[in-house]
Amino acid sequence: MDTVKSTREPSRAPDPEGDRRLMELVAADDPNAQRTLVQRLLPRVRRATRALLRHRADADDATQLCLLEVLGSARNFRGSGSIEAWSDRITIRTTLRQAKRQRSRLQRIDAGTEPDALSGGVAADASLTAADLPRGLEEYLSELSDARREALVLRHVLGHSIDEIAAITEVSRNTVKDRLVTARQELRKMIRRDHVLHPRARPTRRTA
Repeated sequence: MDTVKSTREPSRAPDPEGDRRLMELVAADDPNAQRTLVQRLLPRVRRATRALLRHRADADDATQLCLLEVLGSARNFRGSGSIEAWSDRITIRTTLRQAKRQRSRLQRIDAGTEPDALSGGVAADASLTAADLPRGLEEYLSELSDARREALVLRHVLGHSIDEIAAITEVSRNTVKDRLVTARQELRKMIRRDHVLHPRARPTRRTA
């Protein structure tokens, strides 16, 4: 049984000319255009950062950093794809850099300190079937390599196709497929291991 099911948010009608004009205004520091772009991308960026980072506060900080990076990079938008796909690439790479800086600190934090760390994150957006995971999903994700975690989030949180992920990460389709398959296998293996080592006690049924 797959641990993660792919979901895709409702697609936006393509408007290449409108997107190019919006990004030109953002690059020119037009405040209305910047506000429009942030409002458009905020839910998507937040969903990705909360999937990649264990703690809500860290994810919120990363969300702000990502949006600032997107605004600052507006002049680099070429209009060859959607704003969302272009932004996803910046978001993933910025967040992974943030995660690397925090990794040594996060390893010293008790994993059980934030039981709501996944609220509205991967658990909700990826339609996870393993509701009784021995540990939080964000812990399992943190044990994957950056490349495999990146592929998994792009596919199952942000809803990109294999071809889109290949373009965003600048690797071949086969490499993307391999990363996804291996990431899923690793997740299942870790979950099975933890179920054996740390089985959850089943609630006792009350009798009248």
